[in-house]
Amino acid sequence: MSHNSHAKASYAKEKIGFAGMGNMGAPMAENLAAWLKDNDLPALTVWNRTESKMPPESASLKHAKSLKDLALTCDFVITSFASDEVVVQAYEELFAGAKEKLEKEGKGGSGTVFIETSTIYPTLAGKLEHDASKIHHVYYLQAPVFGTPSPNAVDASLIWVLSGDPFAKKRVRDFLVPSMGRKIIDVGSNVERASAFKLNGNFLTIGIIENLAEAMTLATRTGVGADLLMEFVKECLPAPSFIDYGTKIVNNDFVGNTGFTVEGGLKDANHIRHLAAGVDVTIPLIDLAHRNLIASRASGGGQLDWSSMVAGPRLAAGVQPFTGRKATPQDTGFGAKSDPSGGGEEPVPDGGVKTLQNF
Repeated sequence: MSHNSHAKASYAKEKIGFAGMGNMGAPMAENLAAWLKDNDLPALTVWNRTESKMPPESASLKHAKSLKDLALTCDFVITSFASDEVVVQAYEELFAGAKEKLEKEGKGGSGTVFIETSTIYPTLAGKLEHDASKIHHVYYLQAPVFGTPSPNAVDASLIWVLSGDPFAKKRVRDFLVPSMGRKIIDVGSNVERASAFKLNGNFLTIGIIENLAEAMTLATRTGVGADLLMEFVKECLPAPSFIDYGTKIVNNDFVGNTGFTVEGGLKDANHIRHLAAGVDVTIPLIDLAHRNLIASRASGGGQLDWSSMVAGPRLAAGVQPFTGRKATPQDTGFGAKSDPSGGGEEPVPDGGVKTLQNF
């Protein structure tokens, strides 16, 4: 049986909903709607707190009036939210809709599978699964994703971390991949494990950004040049995270709507620190990254990409947080040149050394 035929047989009578049209959710929902249309399956139903951010209705995409309505009318509901607090509020309404659906359909109904993709604290995932288990035929899967809004969510190359009831997981696998991702990592039935897995993964990503931020600030101040150091990264450390975040720092490209924001990074860093403290593990790298994320937010970068944590090392080195220019034009320094525009001093782009210094 072809994949299309299998999809039609599996989901022909079931409806899928998606809540949360943020940086990640919007492209995920768009890809899912296209996949459903390509397989001649029922249209995707979406909801977003800010109605103006919802994509327009079409033959392949419908709007839900509320979260309760989404749960009441759909067999599968995927959620993507920015914080634990929003997740808690949303699931109160979603579970209310699931209860009403049960009352209407009876115990012989199809039930509902909720698929939570956000990065939340493990104990919250456990609580939500417990709450779902009190409702007949309702299942809660914790399924955070690895990848950035662009390109990974846009081109459906996300990596899913799937956990929860085995039967419910089997029901959702065929539309999670390939519609929105390229791989599923199944971590078992414990939903808290998926959240902890995601936080451990984000630990590594935050650490990569912190390393790049410090090294590129040093390269700038010593006259090596961040762009020249980036050539080393491309040749010797050609992993997507190193290249993507290194390029953002070199180009001062901190636009928040194509990646993860500083606010989101602080939420994750706090979760990681809390998780580590609970098992007596010291994580000085994340403590330092947390401080630099605070420096970015304090400098007005709360909604910038979290690679703007380079603000911390830059401020300590006497350069402007988001441009890399020297904060004091009269002090030329090693590896810098005057900027006649009056916008401060900027790093020598080719890594040239202006004046030999004794270190």
